Amino acid sequence: MKHILLISLLSSLSIIAGCSSSSRHQYKEVRTLKGPDITENLTNYTSGLSCVSDRINLSRKVKITVDAIPDKSGKVNSSEGYKITQGVESMAITALAKIKAIQVVERRNIGAFNTESDLMQKKRIGDKKRYKLSNGRYIKYKPLLSGKIHSADYYITGAVTEVNYNIYSGGKLVNVSGLEFGSKTVMMNVAMDLRIVNVHTLDVIDSISLQKQFVGKRTKAGLYRFMDKELVNYDGGSSTDEPLQMGVRSLVERGVAQLVGRLFNVRVNECYHDNIQIR
Repeated sequence: MKHILLISLLSSLSIIAGCSSSSRHQYKEVRTLKGPDITENLTNYTSGLSCVSDRINLSRKVKITVDAIPDKSGKVNSSEGYKITQGVESMAITALAKIKAIQVVERRNIGAFNTESDLMQKKRIGDKKRYKLSNGRYIKYKPLLSGKIHSADYYITGAVTEVNYNIYSGGKLVNVSGLEFGSKTVMMNVAMDLRIVNVHTLDVIDSISLQKQFVGKRTKAGLYRFMDKELVNYDGGSSTDEPLQMGVRSLVERGVAQLVGRLFNVRVNECYHDNIQIR
């Protein structure tokens, strides 16, 4: 009896395996869903950087680097992490690079440079060329030369200093016979303090504090009813939020334009036609 059961079990497994094997060949390649094309990441304040750039007339490029611009708003959720992007320094470098009168120099991420320099110092880097030393001797490795790194003239630093939730909320939600409908608007803001510093003297040349408000809208229609002792929940509606991280990029671009523009006596407000009054 046991042998019969074992044979039956093995036969069943073979049939299942066969079905599983044959079913593999029935799948067709799934088309990958393709969204919108890649575009340049621009904000309403990006064009002002080019405007500032066009108004600066110099015989040489001024070298500026970016120091730390951390999130010091204190808004961190243990489960969700930071609320604000931690890439503000990268945003600032991108903004600076859009101003032709500026030569951006890297000071934050130099790990690859240090590794390369260490290998050159150990005479392990070569490019199939021969290099002539001052004593007339030729070497096959790439020499590490002193004084090749350009000095920065200024650096930009600062922090995200405020994240204020629900600075305004308004709207109406009405419930009629279990049907809830209406709309609600909620606003929050983010503030950033930036400054530009002379690298050689550590004098703070200029500083600015900017804030951006964000709008979120909710429209809702919900039906709640008891049917056969079970709660049936239908919830329909829409929500629209102004992109928070793009707003942070806007703050960075406007701040960089202001600090660099004032460094060269550019009337930055004319590039934006905004209402920011800078001393």
